[in-house]
Amino acid sequence: MKRFPSGTLRLVRRNGARTRTNGRRLAAVTAGCTALLLTGCAGADDPGAGEASASASADTAPAVESSCGGGVSVEWLGTPESEDIYTAVTVVRVSGDGGTAVQSEWSRGEDAGARAEGGATEDQEAMVRDAVAGGLLEATGAPAIVETDSLLVDVDKGTYVLYAYAERTTGSATVSCGDGSNAVDADVTSFEEVETGVADCSTSPDPVTEYVAADAITDYCGRA
Repeated sequence: MKRFPSGTLRLVRRNGARTRTNGRRLAAVTAGCTALLLTGCAGADDPGAGEASASASADTAPAVESSCGGGVSVEWLGTPESEDIYTAVTVVRVSGDGGTAVQSEWSRGEDAGARAEGGATEDQEAMVRDAVAGGLLEATGAPAIVETDSLLVDVDKGTYVLYAYAERTTGSATVSCGDGSNAVDADVTSFEEVETGVADCSTSPDPVTEYVAADAITDYCGRA
């Protein structure tokens, strides 16, 4: 993952403890399968041990909007793909007295969400929403720059590039009722914040261009 050159970066917030979405999902599925195996073994000695509700199972979510009596479950179709990308950029000019003026802004404009494939029934779409609400699918939106004042504390007069950086995860999954019925495929896009920060245009003439292959956000320092 590329970063701004040394000396150009003021890091304000970094989620160092973040865990890859893929790992969380695979771990949840593994834990769910293990739990079911253990429950089955316990049931041989304890007739009531295997009667856990669907909402309590590690790999099912309650059916709130859908008609699935045993909750909903999710199975990934292959391995989700992850990429670290910029999701927002703002160029701000700071005056000698500390005043700020936004010169230009850019947002990736990509929506997160879990969407059932075309032709899905209303109940199948509700199943996908249940999977998101129950935590089986993540659909967190792209982070924006929301701490402009914090990012520009004690900076000198000049022009600065503020940015938000995130991990974007995309993939496809099959959502079905707990008994495997009424299955539907869904496309999933989710974001997890990596960091927000600020680069000084006087130190790096165009800090964004080197790291973001998008015409819409190049030459910010020059334009400002």
